[in-house]
Amino acid sequence: MTALYLIAFLSSLGFSIVIPFLVFLVTSHGGNGFVLGALGAAFWSAQLVGAPWLGALSDRIGRKRVLLFSQLGAMASWTLFLVALAAPNLELARFDTRPTGAFAITLPLALILVARVSDGLFNGSVSVANAYLADLTPDDQRKVAYARLGAATNLGFVVGPLVSGVLARGAHGITIVVLLAFALSAVAAALVRLRLPAVPAKPATPSRVARAGRNRVHKLLGGGCREQLRTPRRGARAVLAIRELRPMLAIYFLVYLGFSILTAALPIYAATDLGWSTGRLGLLYAVIALALVATEALILPPLARRTSGTLLATGGCALLVACYVLMTRRSDAALFAGGLLYGLGNGLMWPSYLALLARTGPPALQGTVQGVGSGVGSLASIGGTISGGVLFELVGPSTFYVPAVALAAATAVFAVKRSGT
Repeated sequence: MTALYLIAFLSSLGFSIVIPFLVFLVTSHGGNGFVLGALGAAFWSAQLVGAPWLGALSDRIGRKRVLLFSQLGAMASWTLFLVALAAPNLELARFDTRPTGAFAITLPLALILVARVSDGLFNGSVSVANAYLADLTPDDQRKVAYARLGAATNLGFVVGPLVSGVLARGAHGITIVVLLAFALSAVAAALVRLRLPAVPAKPATPSRVARAGRNRVHKLLGGGCREQLRTPRRGARAVLAIRELRPMLAIYFLVYLGFSILTAALPIYAATDLGWSTGRLGLLYAVIALALVATEALILPPLARRTSGTLLATGGCALLVACYVLMTRRSDAALFAGGLLYGLGNGLMWPSYLALLARTGPPALQGTVQGVGSGVGSLASIGGTISGGVLFELVGPSTFYVPAVALAAATAVFAVKRSGT
């Protein structure tokens, strides 16, 4: 399990290391808030395709092979990003509309778009890691296990922005940061290959065990009587057919809708309205991630032993609502206080939610369940990242009321589930 936690740390570090400077990189090449949101939407659109596919693929060929494939894909994505940084700032098109504002599409921005799309296709490996953990962990230990995985992931989000804030200041700082992200993906790939134990795929049906006759197998001692064994539906349709999973997927959608609006609007808010630098924005992300790590590593484990996952998830969602409302206040202190609340709320809610999701889905379809969940989250993030930038251009910090409403709805769904148990 230690190897999986370390891989999660390196993956999130490589992802978060570009967050503080991306808004500045986009604007320096002719983009604006709409372009930044469009890049995020492209990433999530690619993950919408990649996450269910990778999750289902891991059910068939094993988690380890898919995780290795994903890390190699991440290395290719960072290579494309490096090409974008070296490309000339050639203008390809210019737009000026009321909803999007004025912006230009340049060659570096186009290449960054390709890099973000390719990264999104392989970033769905988070669903594979979640399924891997569900395979190895007993049901009563999953909240704590997911908390540790989350702590490792969020520790990467602590270190990444801090490193980026220091390295991205010089003339070649962004190139150094992207090279570091490439190297971290290479280290993660080596860890998957050398240190992660292989977990064999679980057969879901008698016909898969027998491996005979495709749709039909015959009992060896059946007195000549033939029995047809049909393989049940697999993939997204099989998951959506499970009634108990539908409200869980709705929660996935609402949580990611709030998160994506936050990630789209917050950098614009900090950079344009409050005049923050890359370093100060990186500090805010570090505060959020530190609060997440502290919650998942120190606060959640003792609570998980005596508190139901549904109650923890409900309380965490309520704290996230308070976080988003607080961020509507136009001040540095409100943003940092909201960041602390976000870390505490998400640290309580998300591991508890993932444990509930793993318990709801059948063992043989854990990869598919987690992949469909990530796909639903990606669908929410497509709309959230686009609307976050556009809404901020129109209404400013009041944009954060939208994720507050989304998380209030998620709180209500958790409360209904708790009352029904």
